[in-house]
Amino acid sequence: MREGDAMGIRGKVYLFLLALALLSVAGYLGKGAFSASSAPNAGDPQDAAGANTDEAVPVAVELAARGPIANYLTSTANLRALREVDIAAQLAGVVTGVHVEEGDFVQRGQTLCSLDDRELKIDLALAEQRLAQTRIQLESAKIRQEQTTTQIRNKQVELDRDERALGEGLLAESEVSVKRHEIDNLVHEQRVTESTVRQSEHRIGELESEIRKVQLQLSQTAIAAPFAGRITERTVELGQSINASDTLFKLGSFSSLYADVHLAERDSRFVRPGQQVRVSLGASAPENAVGRVARVSPVVDEETGTVKITVKLEPSSSAFRPGAFVRVEIETDTRADAVLIPKQAVLEEDGLSYVVVLDAEAKANRRTVELGYRSATAVEVLAGVSDGEAVVVAGQGNLKDGDATRTVSD
Repeated sequence: MREGDAMGIRGKVYLFLLALALLSVAGYLGKGAFSASSAPNAGDPQDAAGANTDEAVPVAVELAARGPIANYLTSTANLRALREVDIAAQLAGVVTGVHVEEGDFVQRGQTLCSLDDRELKIDLALAEQRLAQTRIQLESAKIRQEQTTTQIRNKQVELDRDERALGEGLLAESEVSVKRHEIDNLVHEQRVTESTVRQSEHRIGELESEIRKVQLQLSQTAIAAPFAGRITERTVELGQSINASDTLFKLGSFSSLYADVHLAERDSRFVRPGQQVRVSLGASAPENAVGRVARVSPVVDEETGTVKITVKLEPSSSAFRPGAFVRVEIETDTRADAVLIPKQAVLEEDGLSYVVVLDAEAKANRRTVELGYRSATAVEVLAGVSDGEAVVVAGQGNLKDGDATRTVSD
């Protein structure tokens, strides 16, 4: 083969390879163009909607609704019993029996403890014997008194007859004088007997008083409850020697409990006896009871400017006891048809209250509101929100007017 022919063949091969390379590049470029044409347009409305959904702020909402709400004056206090007293001994002695313990409920007149009464019983028996003896002496004196009275009457009849005989000269003066002397002796004896009767009657009175005193002392050896209640403290022990006026027990009546709260003078004007009161036990208020205003003090404390309000309640559980710390809420007024929203919907800023309301397009609308009465969960709106409007209760802190929102469930 000639050199020229060989070079022609190589040229054709090179051209063939170049053509293959150009076809490969063209195919690659065509595929890229197809892919670009099949991708969605950046300005497509569907894509814009997806972007807006991602930017919407998630919130929780509730509707403003009409309902009743009450106004309360709130204070705190410690509960006290209707009455709580120290029970003391009224005479000295040795304790022979203790019949109750702390926490026991006792009835009025129930014996709490007993003292040794043997010596008093002996004193009572001796006094009763002396009384019986004196009554016998009195009876004897009265019999002698009756006998003397009869003798005087009989002697007087004889004296009258002898004086008539003396006037007729039938008797001597000496005989009549003897009769007169006998009557005088009988009269004297009658006076002595009358004195004995009076002394015996007086002695009987003294002995009866002595017996009543000993009986009283005997009754005081049984220390009894003055009213129904619960023993809150016991300080006496079996066998203890006590003195008069020593405190033995503390007794409290828990049938009704009382709380004394002190309100500012301006607030106390809205409180009247009989108003309903809600009493919550402890700071976290896990238990509640219903009470009533029992008394409103007629005076204002000069030092504090407050008025004492006494609240009475019937305990709803054993957790309510004297000394317990309670929260007292006195109901002063009720509105039956108020516009109510949840308390967590209200935000405070610069001394103003506001809420965030959603419009029909779920966009935020920040409004200043005027608030009224409050309860544990709701607040009354006097102006700024209407019945049925959706207010944001969670997520409203960073919302601005016009912000898009999306509602999420709990």
